[in-house]
Amino acid sequence: MSVSAPRSAFAAPAGEIAPGAKPTMSELNDLFAKAVAKHQAGDFTAGEQMYRDILKKYPAHAPTLCNLGVMLVRANKLEEAANCYNLALAASPGHPDAHFNLGNLFRRNNQLREAATHYRECLSKAPNHSSASYNLGLTLAAAGDLFAAVDCFRAVTKLEPQNAEAFGRLGDALARTGRAAEGVTAFRKSVELKPTDPRGLYNLGLALTNAGNTAESHECIQKALKIKPDYAEAHNAFGLNLESMGRKDDALFHYQEAVRLKPNLADAWSNMGTNLSEQGRADDAIRCLRESLMHRAAAPPIHSNLLLMLNYSSHQSPAEIRDEHRVWAELFASPVPDVPPIPRPYDPDRRLRIGYVSADFRAHTVSGFIELLLKNHDRSQVEVYSYASVLRQDDTTEKLKKLSDHWRSVGGVPDGKVYETVRADNLDVLIDLGGHTAGNRMQVLAARPAPIQATLFGYPNTTGMKAVDFRITDPISDPPGATDDLYVEQPLHLPEVAWAYNPPENAPSVTPLPAAGKRQFTFGCLNNSAKISDLCLETWAKILQTVPGTKIVLLAGQSQAGAKRLHDRFVKAGVLRDRVEIVYRLPKDKYFEAYRNFDISLDPFPYNGGVTTADSLWMGVPVMTVAGMSYVSRQGTMVMSTLGLHDFIADSPEMLVQLAKEWTTRRTELAEIRAGLRDNLAKSPLADGPRYVRNLEAALRKVWRERLPK
Repeated sequence: MSVSAPRSAFAAPAGEIAPGAKPTMSELNDLFAKAVAKHQAGDFTAGEQMYRDILKKYPAHAPTLCNLGVMLVRANKLEEAANCYNLALAASPGHPDAHFNLGNLFRRNNQLREAATHYRECLSKAPNHSSASYNLGLTLAAAGDLFAAVDCFRAVTKLEPQNAEAFGRLGDALARTGRAAEGVTAFRKSVELKPTDPRGLYNLGLALTNAGNTAESHECIQKALKIKPDYAEAHNAFGLNLESMGRKDDALFHYQEAVRLKPNLADAWSNMGTNLSEQGRADDAIRCLRESLMHRAAAPPIHSNLLLMLNYSSHQSPAEIRDEHRVWAELFASPVPDVPPIPRPYDPDRRLRIGYVSADFRAHTVSGFIELLLKNHDRSQVEVYSYASVLRQDDTTEKLKKLSDHWRSVGGVPDGKVYETVRADNLDVLIDLGGHTAGNRMQVLAARPAPIQATLFGYPNTTGMKAVDFRITDPISDPPGATDDLYVEQPLHLPEVAWAYNPPENAPSVTPLPAAGKRQFTFGCLNNSAKISDLCLETWAKILQTVPGTKIVLLAGQSQAGAKRLHDRFVKAGVLRDRVEIVYRLPKDKYFEAYRNFDISLDPFPYNGGVTTADSLWMGVPVMTVAGMSYVSRQGTMVMSTLGLHDFIADSPEMLVQLAKEWTTRRTELAEIRAGLRDNLAKSPLADGPRYVRNLEAALRKVWRERLPK
């Protein structure tokens, strides 16, 4: 089945002869059959001329008009082809193939709405027109309406149960709407019908990776590459499979192979960027993401990933990063829609409807904060709506679902449908918890479904969008008036902290200071190694050089190449290799135990730690930080100031080196701080969930009241 070329009508239905003409039906059929024979034989010049000759005598013969239109499209004479199809419809209203071919023309020009209209008109006259169902599915998928696309592809598989390509498309649409198991079933059928088709094996392998079946996925993609070694997309998919197995370095090889084979493969460049960031190569990752966007400019998720990555680099100023966010908004969030009205009634004390949208209603660093919010909202004052953009739900998802008043599963749902859902819920406030992180719903907020919109916690910078009214922050992270021009949103300062910590239930106990007495003093950092920017590493190397006999422990994710590169960077900076200990990604219990070996944690910059900083404090390990110029670089300052530990805050990288040296000589004091730090944190505003949520509710009600009609 050809889906990109228009379909020809190779038979002449009776009754489609020009008014006033007096040919015999047999004459018309004979002329049309001869023209079709030339067309099918590939003699397009002769075929086109014969169609034109027929139309001189019978100008309203719809099948001839349709077939001539097909040939004109082939010659790239699109305007004349469209005219032929429209004449066919004028001669024979509702002619299925005329509508089908017009749909193809509009789809070719990316006029998706018009294309869908004509495919539907075709199907209203010819419900079993499988090509129209298939192309309508392609059109709807391209427009983001994946649920409707599923229905179209499913219809094709019922009409053509041996159509492997239709099963493949059905599998893709199912997988992208969160129905992973159904998607895998459809892909299996596609492979069953065409077992040596590398594309089918690739699709099944990719779906199995996303469903968590890494072993079978590995086998499928290997088969695809054995059949077609130069299959760039399969190399990219194999990279994703290997990453899911923890084989980061092997994954990088396949991403590199993918872009070697197909230099314009945007997904491979993007995946390579993510892989490099996890090796601590943020600036290289930025270059890859920019390359990806050169090949697919209209890719909001890839562009969002670039924005996230910019926060990691010490070579980008806060103002430059703000401007990059504005570019994203100009491309994908313009024009700014009108603000919807505040829902009635206008009683200033009525219960507010607040919604949270996030892709992190699952096992994730952010989910602890989400749990804290959902548990502590005063239900007499607030009604909570959760919009979970999660494709693979887990036990954490179920827990958070039970804590919500209203639960909306929107994973895989098109942005337009999510917008309609939020509007129908008649919210007072919609709060984004992810910013430009993976799986975000920035374009839902761009459509402005709620009268008040804000962003909170999950992303350390501006969204770039005027449709988002507020960034929820605090006076230390964003001193009033000092950082306002670095964000598009208006700052909404909570009185104490911008976010609160949800302490782990089963963390091990705090141990005595490892460096008590004359033991080696150990610095540590268990943040994502992407946060160790060039300036950050240079500063930490100077600490080790300034304080002989000390060591540092760092996290290197799952990449041996990344660990080696981290070691090499310190060696290049003049630090002996044995003074730098690298640990790989740790399970949760081992992660907390690792802090027992630290005397002081070091906060990366410019992208500070957040929850990781609080984890260190919970284990009794204070965190030394450099106070930066904006929120992303002032999280450590906010946390340490809240606990009254100002002596761990440096105004500059140079000052950090001196502070580190001083603290290695203040071990008795450091041991006392360690012993009381968990209790100090537990009693602080940072770990007081109810207090934090009361402050948040008060701030939201204040701005809501200010929006009420006078």
